[in-house]
Order: sequence, then C-alpha cells, then structure tokens
Amino acid sequence: MNGVHSIVLRAVLAFGLSFALWSFVSFSENPEETARFEDLTLQVVGLRDDLIIVDANGIPTTTFPNVDVTLRTDRRQRSELRPVDIRVVADLSGLGPGDHVVPLNVQPTRSNLSFSVPANGVEPPTIDIRLEPLVTLTVPIRLEIVGSPPFSFERGTPELRSNGELITNVSVSGPQSRVIRVSAARTVANINQLRATYNAPLTLTPIDANNLPVEGVQVKPASITVIIPINPVVGLRLVPVSPIIIGSPAPGYLVSNVVVDPPLITLTGSSGPLDAINLLQTEAIDISDARETVVRIVPLIIPIGTSPAQGEPNAVQVTITIMPIPMPFQARLPVEVTLSGLGGDLQASVRPNVIEMTFAGTTDQLTALAATPLVVQLDLTNLGPGTYQFAVRPLLPGGVSIVGDPPEVTVTVVPIPTPTPTPEPEPSPEVEPTPTPDAG
Repeated sequence: MNGVHSIVLRAVLAFGLSFALWSFVSFSENPEETARFEDLTLQVVGLRDDLIIVDANGIPTTTFPNVDVTLRTDRRQRSELRPVDIRVVADLSGLGPGDHVVPLNVQPTRSNLSFSVPANGVEPPTIDIRLEPLVTLTVPIRLEIVGSPPFSFERGTPELRSNGELITNVSVSGPQSRVIRVSAARTVANINQLRATYNAPLTLTPIDANNLPVEGVQVKPASITVIIPINPVVGLRLVPVSPIIIGSPAPGYLVSNVVVDPPLITLTGSSGPLDAINLLQTEAIDISDARETVVRIVPLIIPIGTSPAQGEPNAVQVTITIMPIPMPFQARLPVEVTLSGLGGDLQASVRPNVIEMTFAGTTDQLTALAATPLVVQLDLTNLGPGTYQFAVRPLLPGGVSIVGDPPEVTVTVVPIPTPTPTPEPEPSPEVEPTPTPDAG
C-alpha cells in the first residue's frame, strides 16, 4: 500500500513541476502588459420603456461622461487591441424610478479577445443616473389672437385642425415631474390688418399655469393648422388657396413646407355664397412615397355661385417641400480605418487610423450601431507614391446618418525600400611558408 501511495505522490509532483515549467516558459515568451484607452463613449443599456433618464433639473438627457479604461492582457493581444475592440456599458436593468449609482463595466466586442480590468481600471468607476417615470397627459390648446382686421372686414370663429380634423386637445409626454406642470399648449396667430382668411401651420408650446414655457416635454401633434375667417362686408372676397394633398411621403420623410402661388384669389358673387367660403381648394395632389420636392400646377375648385374676379387665374402652382425626418438622438462612436488594393511594391500608412464620428438616429438604431465595430476600408488601387486625403464614410444602416461633414484622414504611400546587397569578403592572400634553416 505504501508503494502505491509513493507512486501517486511522485506522479503528482511530476505533473506540478511540468505545469510550473510550462507556465514559466509561456509567461516568458508572452508576458502580461497593460493598455490604456481614454475618452471612450459610454453606452447605456437595459432602460425600461416606461422610464426616462433626466438631469438634476428633470430635463431628459442622453449626455454622459467619457470614460478612461486600463486593461491587463498579454503582449500578443496588446499589440492588436484597438478602442473599437471594447465598449463601456452602464446596465440599468432592474432599476426603477429614483437616483442610482451605476457601476461601469468593460466588455470586449470580439469573441476571441480576452483581458482583465485591474482595480481602479475604470475612471470613473460609476455614474449617477436619475430615472423618472415616462408619462403622457392630455391638455387643451390655447389660441391667442393678436391684432384686428381692417375696416369693413370682420373676424369669424377660429378653427384648429390636425391632418384635416378639428382638434381641441393635444398629448404631452416626458418625465413625470415636467409633464404634471403643463396646463395647456399655446400658440399665437397674428391677424393684424388681414383682408383674407388666416390659414397657417403654427407650433404649439407647452406652458404652465403662469403662462411660462415648460422644457423637457414633447407635444403631439407638435403643430396645428389655425384657420380664422376674415370676411368682407359685400361684393368681393379675397380667399386663401388651400391645396388638397393626399398620400404620405416615403418612410423617413415629411412635408416641411407648402407654398401656393398665388396664395390668394379674389372671388366675386352674391353675399350669401361668398359668406360661406373660407378658402379655395385645389384638385388633389398625390405625394405617395415622395422623397423630393413636388411642384404641380393644379386647377382650383370654384364654389357654385362664385367666380374668380377679372384677371384672376383658374389654377395655381403648388410647391410641396419634402425632406428627411430630423433624428432626435446623436452618438459619438469610434471608426477604424483600414487600407486595401495597394500595389505589391508599395507600402502605406494612414493617420489617424481610428477616428471618432457623430451619428444621428433613433436610440435603438444607435445602440445597434455601437454594438458592432465600425470599420472603413480605403481602396488604394492604382495609387502611386504620394500623400492623399480621404473622406471617411462608413457604410451605415437605413435611418442612421453622419452629423456634419465626414472627417478626413491622410494616407501616405511610399515604395518599399530595396535591401542593399552585402558584399562578400575577398579571400585573404595565401602566405608562402618561410623555410627554416637547418641547424647544422
């Protein structure tokens, strides 16, 4: 029995010595090193749909401090490690309303990357987050009318419309502490000295009980159409033209402006039919799936019992401006620049090889964009030696755009140096042996 025990002990000892030797050799060939990355963009994940992040004043915010990170890894991985290989995350999963101190975690963006974070390796190690319930309330619209029409004209009853439908209330959404302060949505119409019906899109401003604007909330709809009839006493009537627009622009686009030329038409007729007219409509203009400005000349629909005054047209030109929907959120992310297509006798370098760019899109789009490293490959095919400037334009998913002009990088192309041949040493001259004289 003692013999078996002795054999087991020797086997364990041999294994331990082998492992120690292997660890020593591996560490000597690939020792551990540290890497520091500064001003990394913080990503917030796990936020509940019914909560919103606010600042100390209760205003919604998406601005967070940049983070400095120190990592510990082996020399081989350290030489390949780039800022795009890691991300710093603040996970809000499971957090409810209130103030929270959220730890920051460092995660690799590549599955084949391994590292550790030493103590005090994340600066700052935590961030303060305030969460508030995201609520929606309904408030009335308050229309303020400024000015009066001229003599012989009178003001009729105003109409408030959204998408052609009469409207008296709007919804207000945002942080609970902000939304509960909103008492109404105000807009102002100036009809001073108008001789025709007032018809204009107006923006709504959320206000509190003291008639002061409330920041940090969203009003839906954000604007309405206000129609205020301005009626002449008898005879002639100057009527605004309101084009009929059907269909919707392509996804991601909206109607930003509608211009009618001429905007007013003078009608003649008896007082009865004229009094019933607040505006002139056109034949329908279809803007389905439009991605650019639409210009049409369309006939007017003249009400029965009236006609255009002498010299007035029967048709108008309508210009409908179509533009992309502006994105509400922005994020600054790193983009790595790589090179391809260079000739075999050339070599190139790019400065900088990692740049930060600001992108616009929805929260979900920007979160998905940040989850995958962004890489731009520059094609150097047919380029000779020299210095070149390239605009960096990464391939982006639909709905995401670059904020501002694309940044530029400098690419330097030079020939690969030809190695200088080493001359072979000349053979040393042979030395003739000196004869030794005989001793005799």
